[in-house]
Amino acid sequence: WFIRGRREEIRNLRLESANRDGQLANLRAQLNPHFMFNALNGIRALIDEDPARAKQSITQLSSILRNAMSTVKRRTVPLGEELDIVKDYLALESMRFEERLRTRFDVDPSLVREHVPPMLLQTLVENAVRHGIAKLTQGGEVIISAKRGLNGFVLSVSNTGTYVAGKVNGSGIGLSGTRKRLEMIYGTSAALHIEDRGGLVVTEIEIPIAQAAV
Repeated sequence: WFIRGRREEIRNLRLESANRDGQLANLRAQLNPHFMFNALNGIRALIDEDPARAKQSITQLSSILRNAMSTVKRRTVPLGEELDIVKDYLALESMRFEERLRTRFDVDPSLVREHVPPMLLQTLVENAVRHGIAKLTQGGEVIISAKRGLNGFVLSVSNTGTYVAGKVNGSGIGLSGTRKRLEMIYGTSAALHIEDRGGLVVTEIEIPIAQAAV
């Protein structure tokens, strides 16, 4: 009876793990096509007016997708890899927005080996560009930051604009999916906050270092 009970417990744990892995895969599938659709629209806008820049954009998109595909079976990736994807994404978007999109990085170098969920930071940056900069005639700035905190580290993406609590822009897939992924990987140890701060919309994610590397 004891052995059968233990086997059943192990089986249930394996099913729970498989279910969570499946949920993570589904959430990533929601995010990646969303990103590709936006990127391809940006390239399409460049094809007629500047074919050379469009070609460069395709090369950058290829690099982004190659990195994204390599993380499909990984629950977390080093922050440095995620930053590379973000830089390629912003370079791609700068082709479309030109001087309307200004970017700045403020990352603690000691954190580049710490782990984060794949496409986590990229999703926040895409959200900042899509719902912040794209809607402003004069454009604005996107600031990406990574700092050590009391129990881990804090990732933040700030963009020019205004955030109204309770108002959902677009599909809401990006941020709602991000919250679900954080909960599945870290439980209640991670948190996501959004607020207005000095003319900027600031999205912060707290990640515990002890549980970050998987």
